[in-house]
Amino acid sequence: MRKVVLLLLALAAVAVQAAPSQAATAVKMAGDARVYGVFFANRNFTGWDETGTQTEDRTTIWQRLRLRTDFVANESLKFRFGLRVDDETWGSGYLTAANPQVAIQPYLAYLQFKWPGTDIEMTAGYQPFSVPHTEVFYDSIVLAADDGDQSSAAVFVKVPLLADTLALEAAYGRLLDAYRTFQPTTTQTGDAFDVYRLALPITVEGFDAVPWGLAGVYGKDADPDGNFNAGLRSAGSYLAPAGYKDNQNPMWWTGLALSVTALDPVKLYFDGIYGNAAGSDRSRNRRAGYFFDAGLTYTGLDWATPGLFGWFASGEDSSLSNGSERLPVITPKWGPGTSFLFDCDQEFANNSLGIDPTGTWGASVAIRDITVLEALKSRLTLAAIAGRNSPAGLRKAVAATGGPGEYVAMGRNLAQGEWVLGVNFDHSYALTEELSLTLQTGFAAPQGLKTSIWGHRMTNQATQAWMASLGCLYTF
Repeated sequence: MRKVVLLLLALAAVAVQAAPSQAATAVKMAGDARVYGVFFANRNFTGWDETGTQTEDRTTIWQRLRLRTDFVANESLKFRFGLRVDDETWGSGYLTAANPQVAIQPYLAYLQFKWPGTDIEMTAGYQPFSVPHTEVFYDSIVLAADDGDQSSAAVFVKVPLLADTLALEAAYGRLLDAYRTFQPTTTQTGDAFDVYRLALPITVEGFDAVPWGLAGVYGKDADPDGNFNAGLRSAGSYLAPAGYKDNQNPMWWTGLALSVTALDPVKLYFDGIYGNAAGSDRSRNRRAGYFFDAGLTYTGLDWATPGLFGWFASGEDSSLSNGSERLPVITPKWGPGTSFLFDCDQEFANNSLGIDPTGTWGASVAIRDITVLEALKSRLTLAAIAGRNSPAGLRKAVAATGGPGEYVAMGRNLAQGEWVLGVNFDHSYALTEELSLTLQTGFAAPQGLKTSIWGHRMTNQATQAWMASLGCLYTF
């Protein structure tokens, strides 16, 4: 770790020393550091991993660092370069005593400029790339940037059409490229996943609407490690012969993100999304579904901001032969009211249950920014989530994919009659303006887990989950 710190300081020194030689360029640096411990009992409601083959270690200490440097020539030309030392547990990876692994990774590297003589804004490089979603749910359930932590190689163009009221956004991104320049054989196979994004942000006083569309071309060999399998594939695609039949598969999504602030202090939010993946392939390989969410917040109180949220999604039917009926997703980061049931905008990582919201419906109540003491802010969130997937469909998915946790997991993918209740109570105390001490706690209880889907061994082990995290967050 000492080498990592010294290298980062050296990079900062070089940047600062280089600035005077380019009088027109300003160098600005910012970032954050987090050190925190997590106690998590029954993370998968069993004390095991998702497949039931490994026993969890309940207490771990984590550490991470982000450093962002902006090279600003003027308001029309800038470059951002971000380095990170990613979340890792003490005693593992780069945090071992004897032979640490390489730790520093670039996570942002993009050029942003305005086309000379116009207000057309262009961004090119490794950048935050997502589709629109209302802010109360943090980020997109389809393709999220996670505050820049899930960047993509992309080109983004924003064209103002009507002052500050209407704009056109267009983007292209290459999310995967398995073989880079050359194929492993002389037979050409689809090895890339390219996406094309279009949005039309509309802003008037008290009202914001963003209709959007995302289209992609997914090569059958684009993801040899299977990183996107759970979100894009159907369980039927695991049946022999497994995988996609077509060399290139079209995928597309369309949606609307709507925010209404005209009733301030009452604010309303809505998202509607439909997606279709591999619609021209074998019927058992296809995946298509919808997802809706809505939220209401009240900002008229000095001591808290209460909110009410709900969602409703399509679920699996009882057959594998006709593919999946859940919304296909790429890199989701979604959650209502920072519920610890979902992986969303928690201050610390590795302390959420990570339930899959596709194939579910539910509601949550959150009271955020509770201020009892001047330096103390708290958050209380209660959530209930129920399954909309056919029990027969999930049972067949488990059998087709090799067991629980291989494609769907007990307590994370919910069938009709299965549901989870969760509550988290979180606190952040400002020790200084830049340094805060954060405590997060959570409890979740599964109900109705079905032996016919997950088997006696898993369901007999199932019990409540408990979480507590404590650590420091330093922003600079």
